[in-house]
Amino acid sequence: MFQAEEEALLFQQHAVGENSGQFEETVHPYISKVLMYEDPIRQEAAKKTVPVERLEEKSLVSLAREGNFKPSKTEQDHAFLLQLLFWFKQTFRWVNAPPCDGCSNETVGQGMGTPLPSEIQYGAARVELFRCKVCSKITRFPRYNDPLKLVETKRGRCGEWANCFTLYCRAFGYESRLILDFTDHVWTECFSQSLGRWMHLDPCEGIYDRPLLYEKGWNKKLNYVIAISKDGVFDVTKRYTRKWHEVLSRRNIATEQTVSAVLAKMTRECRRSFASETLSTLEDRDKCEREAMERDLYSTDDAPVSLPGRQSGDKEWRISRSEIGSDDNCSLSCSSCPVRVCIDEHVTTIYNAFSSVLSHFVENNVPKSGAIELLKILKGILGDLKKSPYKTRRVSLNSVPNNGQKIVHQLLPSIGHLLRVLSLKSELNTDGRVDIVLAGDPVKTSLSLPVVFKALDDMIHDLNNCDNFGKGSFCLPLLKLNRIHSGSVLASGEEFPFGIVTSAFDGIRPSKWEDLMAREVQLIK
Repeated sequence: MFQAEEEALLFQQHAVGENSGQFEETVHPYISKVLMYEDPIRQEAAKKTVPVERLEEKSLVSLAREGNFKPSKTEQDHAFLLQLLFWFKQTFRWVNAPPCDGCSNETVGQGMGTPLPSEIQYGAARVELFRCKVCSKITRFPRYNDPLKLVETKRGRCGEWANCFTLYCRAFGYESRLILDFTDHVWTECFSQSLGRWMHLDPCEGIYDRPLLYEKGWNKKLNYVIAISKDGVFDVTKRYTRKWHEVLSRRNIATEQTVSAVLAKMTRECRRSFASETLSTLEDRDKCEREAMERDLYSTDDAPVSLPGRQSGDKEWRISRSEIGSDDNCSLSCSSCPVRVCIDEHVTTIYNAFSSVLSHFVENNVPKSGAIELLKILKGILGDLKKSPYKTRRVSLNSVPNNGQKIVHQLLPSIGHLLRVLSLKSELNTDGRVDIVLAGDPVKTSLSLPVVFKALDDMIHDLNNCDNFGKGSFCLPLLKLNRIHSGSVLASGEEFPFGIVTSAFDGIRPSKWEDLMAREVQLIK
């Protein structure tokens, strides 16, 4: 070992012994917690609860909306991670006070109780007690620390949310960290190969890549933000602040040299069995991360960005913590949302493909009631198709009621163009059965089906209200006034990829106009 390295190690050892106790006692227990995420049994239990194919489909559709039909593996992984975050946000339940175990009515806190052996088994060192306002029954709320149990209960506060979500991220192979904010919050970071850096993800809020959320949105007075993973323990506070001098004045648990030395010691412990090649790769990445945080610390690029106050938890509780922020609507401002490029040629193509269907109605003197019935049957067939696995979509026309099969077979020639637009085709089996099956990219079918359903609803509605149908002239039921066509938009309150921006292009009126006037939308030419 070189003399300089020996002197550095001696300095670190001296610093660790100087006023390091409280800091190390706070952080060190989290190392054993993150190591639980590496357990194959826990990972498999987590993966079994996730609708993987549905999230995969949604992630590919979100990329296709931007015109990316052949994403790279890293792009797919990044999109899937976001879908995992949104799914988790919708699945996990925040607990202020649990409902009564007896009658499901509201409860009120009654202090703490003694953990039972069955609760201690899953790391519940604390148990909160709540009394029912109606029947007075006591309901227990164990604060489980084992993510295996949280996969089952799917409830808790930020500690449980971040603990469980980080397990999900590891279960799907993402390099992940549990982030401990000493001012009482916890979230996750994942290394995005697509971005080439660590990315902030807050499962409680369903928000990602907004590290200034807490300082600028929640008005938090940060001091220490520590990242804990199987690869080491790191001070990432500088990623989450643009007020370093203020933060530094609040970092008074130990000297900066002591903090650095304690974290270095714990990181060495985590990496003591790593191969030299792995260590070299990790150290290079650590260096790049430190340099990036130093650069970003003085960045002014995000100065105009306005971020929301805390959304998770009871409003009175958030107010008591001074985390409500200044945004009463609790939504991302327009300036905080990136520009989205939306590709929607498929919408116009689908509209045009219905012209042969309408021509069939007129040329064959189909009565209005018959046309409406046929469109409903077609919608039912496509609905059954949508329920099937997106990679192997198939539906038999034999599923149509007997009185409708003859009509559908007569219509097949006129819907051929529509099927091709949807990357579908009709297929005659050896037994004479006709199926509708995939004929191309399954993602194009997934992207297009919602547009077709809305178009069919519009046609049925318009035909119901069309007095001169069958008399040689009628209003085309697929005219879409004010639909935004392919371009780029910037909008407030978007939760990619389900927000108002992509909805503006999807040809589906309810999702587009539901609260368009309530949110600022800018079309960028």
